[in-house]
Amino acid sequence: MAEASVAAERPYINVERRIAVAAVAYAAAAALSSWDAFAFLLGRYAVTQFLALPVMLVSGLGIASAIARPSAPLSYLRELLRERAIGAAWIVAIFCFAIAAFSTFKFQISAWLPFFADRFLADLDELIHFGQPWRQLHAITPDWVAIVIGFAYGPIWFVQWFGFPLFAAFLTNHKLRVRYLAAFSATLLLLGTVLRAAAASAGPIFYNRAFASDRFADLMEALPSVPSGQETLSTANYLFASYASDEAVFGVGISAMPSIHVAIAFLNALFLSACNKRLGIIGWIYAGMILFGSVYLGWHYAVDGYVAIIGVLLIWRWAQTVA
Repeated sequence: MAEASVAAERPYINVERRIAVAAVAYAAAAALSSWDAFAFLLGRYAVTQFLALPVMLVSGLGIASAIARPSAPLSYLRELLRERAIGAAWIVAIFCFAIAAFSTFKFQISAWLPFFADRFLADLDELIHFGQPWRQLHAITPDWVAIVIGFAYGPIWFVQWFGFPLFAAFLTNHKLRVRYLAAFSATLLLLGTVLRAAAASAGPIFYNRAFASDRFADLMEALPSVPSGQETLSTANYLFASYASDEAVFGVGISAMPSIHVAIAFLNALFLSACNKRLGIIGWIYAGMILFGSVYLGWHYAVDGYVAIIGVLLIWRWAQTVA
């Protein structure tokens, strides 16, 4: 298995190296922009990965081995580790640097640029949806759905944020692995950094504080009474305090356009669909929940999600040409 796989993998090694070089350059640029923020965030993400990786590895690889070779899962696991352990370790390490860089730029851009796009995005949202979309969602959403949405947007989000690159790192389908890693990297750079700077915005939940306005006063009054609303407001206060004090914290940064929550969820849905159609269905349901939750909880204008989806579809198609 190992010898044949090495031969099959050779055409993709150079592509993975180019992705790694681009990720390291991205991280270096972030470190130069703010060494203190980058070093702090890198340390936090490294610790988080160190604590989360054992659980994810044991559960994820165990399940994958049982599915791939139910008659002999342990032998499959040994072969998989022999084939992919070193390569996966490099990918996970570079991923940690890339995420720290993404968070550093997210933090820095808020300090460099004013939130100049919010009024336009809020107006566009109301024009497209004949009113504020969050109102329409609150009017039709029962509490049990809101509970599920809150759980999907919070704890499950962090599992898939860290878990999918790990899953891809161990993937023996070389073409799909490279395609996902290229798409993930491009999403962080193009959508999460370049487009974020080109359309700097805070989002509905921060609108009133950012502009001394009452445009979203009803949203702020409604959130405490809905499931996950209090937790959402607490997180918003935490992020705004970081923004106001110009202090980097874990999960740092205020950014609405485009929605990286939506972008990554839809990218993962595309990835799962390429792996397995049944898994793809789960991925698309989850992506829909994230799009819904981003508006329901006030983090994003609906158009933030739409732009993220279009961007990810274009990036995923491009990634096919380099894989």
